[in-house]
Amino acid sequence: MRGILTFGLAALCAVPAFAASDDFNRAELGKKWNAVNGTLSISNNQLVGSNNALGTFKYSRTATTVSVVVSLNSLDTHYGAVAIGDMATGNNAFVKIQNPAGGDLFDRGAFYDANNHNNGTLFPLSPQVPSPATLTASLCGTVVTMTIKSSVGTQKYAHDYGSEAKSFGSGTGLGTFGPVTLDNYMSKVGRKCALDADTVMIGRPSLADPTTAK
Repeated sequence: MRGILTFGLAALCAVPAFAASDDFNRAELGKKWNAVNGTLSISNNQLVGSNNALGTFKYSRTATTVSVVVSLNSLDTHYGAVAIGDMATGNNAFVKIQNPAGGDLFDRGAFYDANNHNNGTLFPLSPQVPSPATLTASLCGTVVTMTIKSSVGTQKYAHDYGSEAKSFGSGTGLGTFGPVTLDNYMSKVGRKCALDADTVMIGRPSLADPTTAK
């Protein structure tokens, strides 16, 4: 896979328990969530949103790790995203999985910034990931790690945002595109962030992304 290298990175951060969560098992989203862009709501006890919607969770202001279950619901283009940082100003990591060509599998992942801003990297997932899948992202220093768990196992990727990450700060949220549904949101402050030997370090492959403005 061109532009993708595998190596280990040693670093250490604190590992407290999950600090905030939301199972969306109610009729109304309420004031726990703030939509930075677009609209977010609840349908059938899951989070749904408009195209390129992005929202922050009130009780995750100090979090740097975020997790959510992402589900496909049609053959249309979807993505489900988690974000870390100051989403109100666009100083954040934006980590997503999607099916950009349509279909019933997630076949792309991305390390972007702001709200699906493709100033980053979109890359193929190997193997492709069935729905539902649990997407987790963690920021430690300048590196964001992505973990995807599904019925085909666990995949781990990482991306170094470099100096851009210095302005990210803390806080976590979620993003949507298409008829994706998100569930079982969790966040926490910090993590043990030494990369596992099987983590794939992502560079900057050049792939077309139908969900970003041209």
